[in-house]
Amino acid sequence: MSKKKILWVVFDFVQAGGQRYVYEICKALDKQKYQIDILHVNDFNADKNWQDEYYYQPTLDLGCTIYNLTEIFRTSIEQLSPFKKKINKICKKLFSKILFNDKRMKKEKFCLEKLFEKYNYVNFSGIGVYNAVCISRGLHPANALINILTGKFQGIDIYKGYDKNLFYQFVSGFELEGLKQELSEFTNYKHTYLPLSLECQPYSAGLDFNRKKLVIGIFTRLSFMKPLDPYFYALKLLLEQGVDVELKVYGAGDPVALGFSRQLEYLYLKDRVRFCGHVESIPETLKREKFDLIWFQSTNKQLAGYAALEIALGAVPQVLWDFNSLETESPIEEVFKSFTNLTQFVAYTKMLLSSKELLCTIGSKQQQHILEYHSIDKNISLLEAIYAI
Repeated sequence: MSKKKILWVVFDFVQAGGQRYVYEICKALDKQKYQIDILHVNDFNADKNWQDEYYYQPTLDLGCTIYNLTEIFRTSIEQLSPFKKKINKICKKLFSKILFNDKRMKKEKFCLEKLFEKYNYVNFSGIGVYNAVCISRGLHPANALINILTGKFQGIDIYKGYDKNLFYQFVSGFELEGLKQELSEFTNYKHTYLPLSLECQPYSAGLDFNRKKLVIGIFTRLSFMKPLDPYFYALKLLLEQGVDVELKVYGAGDPVALGFSRQLEYLYLKDRVRFCGHVESIPETLKREKFDLIWFQSTNKQLAGYAALEIALGAVPQVLWDFNSLETESPIEEVFKSFTNLTQFVAYTKMLLSSKELLCTIGSKQQQHILEYHSIDKNISLLEAIYAI
């Protein structure tokens, strides 16, 4: 039996959540059933927030073939000569028009159409990837699967440019109420539910029962799309209530350029918060630091990132601040408490920090939840059901 041909389209292979999402899926898919290729959109090492393309070699090791979009265009589309480009530049400056039209976008669209036709399904690792590759060129492949890895609450115009009346196939971890809000502008689509999933390897990070000063950790890429304000204010309130605690923030990004350092100054928290930068291994960091508790984000009570899954596998308890609450009930609340009320968020955190036994109990329950509901070995069948059609 011939293999189904699957293509994943990604911006890059840096060590971030969207890239981890693709890697976990490609690792779990049966290589006897599927030929998996990757289309790398950006130039290699284009994102200077990261030292390297972390998942590039591991993806090759899975047996996947990786193509680069820039290289495909360079070898498939005849380029204007340097002389003609120079003439165009002069004409545009003098006359606001060019002399030689290479019809590049039309040629790129044709090139991509021919490429995508070779595959049973073309998976796009995010709304932005589909936007950059397809919408910008007026392309609407019938075999496209668009994986939603961000939300409108992070940017109201993320679907700008999408023709809302066309048919789309979406894959996401949004549950029903969240999905209705997310895709409210779209009139014709099919959705497959696929929660964030990974290869589950439980471990014990442990707690430091002798340390006097409590330590809370946060793992998140530093970005305007991922505000830290609630955590800073919560820390301030804990300190004012006499809790001796410090906060360590791990993630790529510049806290000064993003204004986080300035926030700490006017909240008088500079000596209580440390930005520790990106770490390659969350489990190793947890084992070394032995945090008392982790603060993390949720969206409509759902865990909003791979870091949350990795942390829970180490049985380190998490308390969530919800950045997109629809005030709907969810069974996950019994295990992962999520808040939009700062007073309640602080009170619950303080209660957990007062009891090492309670911290251990909550951490163990959260670990079991991830093993039950976020195992890629269990959930890959949800995606394979699409590929079988």
